[in-house]
Amino acid sequence: MMSSKQNRNGDGMNGKKMEEELVEVGDYFLEKDEEEEDDEEVSDVEECCLDGRSVGSDNSDRPDRSLDGGGVYMLGRRYIDMDDFLLKRQYESSLFWFTYRKDFAEMAPYGITSDAGWGCMLRAAQMLLSHALRRHYRGPAWRPPLPLKARRAEVFASALLTWMADAAHPSCAYSIHRMVAAGLPLKMLPGEWYGPTTAAHVIAALTSGHLDHSKQLTTHVASHGALCKHALHSLMGPDVLASQDSLSHPLQITNAQYPPPTRWDTALLLILPLRLGLSSFDHKNYSTTLAHTFSLPQSLGFLGGSPRHALWFYAAKADGSTLYGLDPHTVQAAPSLSPSLSHHHRPIHLSDDYLRSVHTTKPAVMDVTKLDPSLALAFYCQDHADFTNLCTSLQNLNDSCTKQNKPI
Repeated sequence: MMSSKQNRNGDGMNGKKMEEELVEVGDYFLEKDEEEEDDEEVSDVEECCLDGRSVGSDNSDRPDRSLDGGGVYMLGRRYIDMDDFLLKRQYESSLFWFTYRKDFAEMAPYGITSDAGWGCMLRAAQMLLSHALRRHYRGPAWRPPLPLKARRAEVFASALLTWMADAAHPSCAYSIHRMVAAGLPLKMLPGEWYGPTTAAHVIAALTSGHLDHSKQLTTHVASHGALCKHALHSLMGPDVLASQDSLSHPLQITNAQYPPPTRWDTALLLILPLRLGLSSFDHKNYSTTLAHTFSLPQSLGFLGGSPRHALWFYAAKADGSTLYGLDPHTVQAAPSLSPSLSHHHRPIHLSDDYLRSVHTTKPAVMDVTKLDPSLALAFYCQDHADFTNLCTSLQNLNDSCTKQNKPI
């Protein structure tokens, strides 16, 4: 498990490699904008957005009760005492928060210019995907720079905010428009509410079209609650050798030995749709184990929520009683296209307002008993060794919780 005190620079791909890969998906990100705004000081409001301090709030110095009951598991880290409170808040406030938007380019022929009221699961999917890309390009400990100009100039941050922007431009690979288009073959229309499984397949379709040609990241959605290792290994590289094995449950890993693969061509974004209960979430059997999945270093959290109210969950109390997530149910203005659309300028105007709008210091807190039983766990595996480690960790976690009569 990763320490909560890891260096903030992360251990992801180095800057040169990052720029080489970004060239393959959009070389305009590497062109310096000669008309950058003047240097500005970091305001209190901007700083609170990324360092966990809430200016003028009434809760910034209060004890964090979330650290009671064994602490909190969050995206591969464990926060166990009050000394971890600020570190936890800092990392939380650096997560990318994508919400409802209004006044974006019309979704023809439907006349839709806002996803308010129906797009929450797609926004949660954007948040999960953004963290997968963040892990892939910058490592788990990286945080966006504090000054707005530095954020605007940082190659990954500017790329991500362009990819996620709701604008009618081909560079906006994960816009609400592209997500809705990917949902049409799944018999979903604009304005309809998506479930976590459908949203997972939307992520897979969009990453395949955007990143697969450069062999950067492959998304695999497990079907029918089972993970077939042979199919996965075949997907990840042409020279991989593996025995066929279909698991009865994605978190039950067999002890069979497999010939080691010669290589994986890409990193893996693995999404496991689950239904943990019939009409309601079976918290008595599943809550503790579900919470402990956040402790795994490959964890990207999960898509879920309460009925018709989707969130991206990134943390849980170790005792399984409480979940922490980012709630997309805030309506904000869509970003605009850049005034200049030449090859040497960014297609999206990375305004101060837009840069501030993608972070929040107010995470959502949910009692686990209110969780809908349908959800989709996600994990990022850098290579085959990382995937093997994930399988072992899931098996150990399942065995440990089985002894407590709380398997998943």
